[in-house]
Amino acid sequence: MVTGIDDLEQAIRIIALTPRLSVPTEPDKFCDALAFIDRPPAIAIPRIAQEIFDSLTRWEPRLKVERVEVEAVAFHHFKVPVFWRPREDVLADLRRTDVILREAA
Repeated sequence: MVTGIDDLEQAIRIIALTPRLSVPTEPDKFCDALAFIDRPPAIAIPRIAQEIFDSLTRWEPRLKVERVEVEAVAFHHFKVPVFWRPREDVLADLRRTDVILREAA
């Protein structure tokens, strides 16, 4: 069981890595970032960044997403630093959570 900041970091990873339509009780929730990992980086990087930013903004009201960066690590493998702040903490430091996207083995 996680609480506080760890809970928010876990929520970021769950939202970013769970494909839309994969949860029958919440078909619109989550993110389609994994749908772009087999595309060329010039196409995949902006689409992954936008998809994760939009999904986190929509589905996780406890945080404010500042920006999402995408780095191509290898073929079909991206590192996605998500820069965010907790919503309730006005003086909160900017935090970074890395999400690793890669093709299933």
